[in-house]
Amino acid sequence: MIRLNEKEIEQYFDLGYLHVPNVYTPEEVEQCRAIIDEDQASGGWQTAPYHTDSVTTDIYERLPALSNIIFNSNYVSIVQQLFAEEPIIIAEPAVHKSRYYYWHKDSTFITEQGEDYHLDKQFQAAMSVMYLQENHPDFGGGISLIPGSQWTEDYPARIPEMSLLERGVLKLKKTLKLSYFDKLDQHKDLLPIPTKLGDVLFIDMRLDHKGTPAKKASPLTKYGIMNIASKGEEDARKLQRTLRNRDSGYYKNYLRHEPDCTPVLKELSDKHDVKIIL
Repeated sequence: MIRLNEKEIEQYFDLGYLHVPNVYTPEEVEQCRAIIDEDQASGGWQTAPYHTDSVTTDIYERLPALSNIIFNSNYVSIVQQLFAEEPIIIAEPAVHKSRYYYWHKDSTFITEQGEDYHLDKQFQAAMSVMYLQENHPDFGGGISLIPGSQWTEDYPARIPEMSLLERGVLKLKKTLKLSYFDKLDQHKDLLPIPTKLGDVLFIDMRLDHKGTPAKKASPLTKYGIMNIASKGEEDARKLQRTLRNRDSGYYKNYLRHEPDCTPVLKELSDKHDVKIIL
């Protein structure tokens, strides 16, 4: 079982991220990839309650062997150490394939719904990211971030409310490579996280980050599995509610209709003595 030291815990709360190596063995990662590849080959990917070419769902019920690997004792122990007072895992039952997101904060959807509970200093929630490939300098496959940016303005949340004039200025700045996003690309603290097979990255949901872009065609299909680790029942329930209120197909057509928990997740919750919800 992985034990975090005081410095690692302080880093997460100060800088908004923690890279934890060897949460899974290389063999476990390869097993996950084999399970997902077989799910696609057998047609399971396409029979999920919600799916696109780049995402499939209900993975923890459909693929219980995957669930037992993802929520292993190492992963749960890290969550318990980071959020010791009342750790809660909000499972995101999806596999993401070949997706590269540009600069964003994972909390933008909360602001867009008119909520501000995530701005409270006491609010703590991390997106945990497991990639089934290393973050390669040529092929990408991981995340780049700005340490300490969890307290900066959520600029992307402003874009939908911009006037035509403001959008015109934004377009001009993009053309001139002077936009908010260009500045992040050129930020002095820009940090590509060198994740390897079996590593997990915990990111404060308010931190600025993006998918590390591929400079060359990758020999492997990029897969990512994300879950949320949070502190406290009240904030976890607020987060769960606003997640299910999101307007994208994954949330609107799938997650908001799911139960609070599922049989496989309940079994894992009891096994590890930690609350897991959807």
